[in-house]
Amino acid sequence: MTDNLASPDIQAIAAGLAKAWLFLSGSERLFIPTMDHATTVSFSEFSYFMPLQFAEPHRTGGIGVLVDPADARAVATHMFGLPVEALASADLHDACAEVCNLFSDSIAMHIGGNADVQIGLPFLADLPVYSAITLASTVIALYAGASQGATTLVVVYHPFSQPN
Repeated sequence: MTDNLASPDIQAIAAGLAKAWLFLSGSERLFIPTMDHATTVSFSEFSYFMPLQFAEPHRTGGIGVLVDPADARAVATHMFGLPVEALASADLHDACAEVCNLFSDSIAMHIGGNADVQIGLPFLADLPVYSAITLASTVIALYAGASQGATTLVVVYHPFSQPN
């Protein structure tokens, strides 16, 4: 990370993501820090982004959460108490937005250092928006949570550029 922003506390973030995943899905999962940035090109139908604004030094950042479709179903069934067959597309997207919210909370406190971090609202990023963010940003941390063939990625970007 550049400027006066703190480097992320990798192990504390990984622990926070695991705790949030347990709450969201009802199942345990480790989120392993990795520097295989090629993994970030794995756009998902459930790719969400959370913009972060740092009061000082007036910089922006962001968190991308790329939820595997199987994981989206698992979280939605747990959150809404419905069988998979009863879930609507909106249920899956609501669940993924909540994943982005909780994951962002788990990360924001560790990447701002002493800076005041304002968390925005998560938004669904289609492929063109996702590509634009990826091209305009630098990955400073990447976490992969995999289980039973499904992988959800959490990407910390700096600086984050939200297309107009």
